[in-house]
Amino acid sequence: MVPTTMFSASYEEGHTALVINKAHPVPTPKKGEVLIKVSASGVCHTDVAVLSGAVLDTRTYIMGHEFCGVPVAHGEGVDPTKAKFGKLYTITTITPCVHGTMGLPVPLNIEGLGHDGAYADYVVVPQDQLVPVPEGVSIEEAAMASDAGTTAYHAVHDVAGIKEGTNFKVLIFGIGGLGHLGLQYAKHYGATVYAVDIKPEARKLALELGAEAAYDLATLNQLLSANKLTVDITIDFVSTSQTFGFALSAMQGNGINFPSQGKAVIVGISEESMNFSSPQIIDSGISVLGSLYGPRSSTEAVLDLFAKGAVRGVFNTESLEKVNEVIDRMRSYEITGRTVLIPKHHK
Repeated sequence: MVPTTMFSASYEEGHTALVINKAHPVPTPKKGEVLIKVSASGVCHTDVAVLSGAVLDTRTYIMGHEFCGVPVAHGEGVDPTKAKFGKLYTITTITPCVHGTMGLPVPLNIEGLGHDGAYADYVVVPQDQLVPVPEGVSIEEAAMASDAGTTAYHAVHDVAGIKEGTNFKVLIFGIGGLGHLGLQYAKHYGATVYAVDIKPEARKLALELGAEAAYDLATLNQLLSANKLTVDITIDFVSTSQTFGFALSAMQGNGINFPSQGKAVIVGISEESMNFSSPQIIDSGISVLGSLYGPRSSTEAVLDLFAKGAVRGVFNTESLEKVNEVIDRMRSYEITGRTVLIPKHHK
């Protein structure tokens, strides 16, 4: 039996914390929509950015764009074989049918960013955004696959071109919720991976996950200045002017080894400008590529890797009711890996 009210945590203009409502009306699915009972929801740095005023958004909506859950009600026209009651699904959020509105880009017009999302007990989503979760995948990893897993996979596999049969040397900036997965994807497909993070805990995790070496920024600077590190590809989950500069330096060549077609893949979002001169790019042959989210095929590939045990999500869990505490810890960069929120009805 679906209740009439639920817990929710919403973005409201002028608030730096989520607004809690313990009696929010449970939504009703419309034509082509499915009511999802949320099983788990990952907390993303995008949420922190929005709450911190990086996006001037006047809308009010329930946040939470990385999640999984089980269908409990169908709207008109839903195919029951593609939204089975009680079956666990990862929910994709950016689809070809999503368009920007309110003068804001597509990523800010999805469930949890512009429209009601999964920091709640229930959420309504279109049927075509449901991706079945294979046996053996935890609800935490199923939630992470929705955004962190898909975004990192698309950046590594599709944009950077790190696929089976390749043997690139790769430098990854930021071993957090996305980076720790990106590192594992690159390793899985045969890359030699070097990691960079300011946190000792993250560097330790990188080594545990198979990185050849893990550097802080000062050590990386020394290596690059001495021409002791050259890579084919950089993937930046931080994306500051400093990390971008280091990325270009790492692909300039060292007088002996020169990447034939260096790629600087930018995944993280920051408000900093990234500057370069045309000779830095043209003479070195470096391509600068942005990467956003990923297609459904990426989500399916991530779930398959989780199911096979080829990649593991590093996460900690908290009660959904503690979402504001988690947001504050993320602001302070206290979290390694991903934090996944579990609604009370799963305890």
